[in-house]
Amino acid sequence: TIAEALGYTAYFVSNDAADAVRRYGNAILTRDPVLERSWRPLAPLDDYRSVAHVRVDLHGTPVNVYATHLHHTAEGAAIRERQLGDVLAHVDATAGDAPSLLAGDFNSPAASPGLRVLDARFADAYGTLHPDADTGDAPATTLNPAFFDYRSRIDHVFVERGRFEPIEARIVLDAAGADGTWPSDHFGLYVR
Repeated sequence: TIAEALGYTAYFVSNDAADAVRRYGNAILTRDPVLERSWRPLAPLDDYRSVAHVRVDLHGTPVNVYATHLHHTAEGAAIRERQLGDVLAHVDATAGDAPSLLAGDFNSPAASPGLRVLDARFADAYGTLHPDADTGDAPATTLNPAFFDYRSRIDHVFVERGRFEPIEARIVLDAAGADGTWPSDHFGLYVR
């Protein structure tokens, strides 16, 4: 519905059966022509996590976009690390020579030990432009305080090093509508 209203293409992936009443998964919406699509379920399969991938034609340049949502519990660092290994294996299998962006809800701060495996290849776009964002009395958050009683920036856009230069990154959709309705329990992250 959102993609149609914007004139975009939507690519949704889920570990749930296509005819299930409710499907949990990831979606990528794009206004650019889609050259390739792929996805992969992430282990353990009973956690219902996946990674979606589209290669788009960005003004004549192919660009890979990956979206994921890793395990959510505070004590699930080992599960997230395993899932991130699956994500990176999928990137390695599908990226080819095109530059890659990796985005989603990682359920972990960018500087956490579990996400360090990304450091050699990817840079945290928001953290690159706001190096002190996660320190001090009021660290940046992508968690909506209307739903969470703590602040943490767990939603990220990672850009492939040497292939992209972030020039703007900001947290968006961080205000309720006039009727008090929030877009989500997480704020959005805009990266250019």
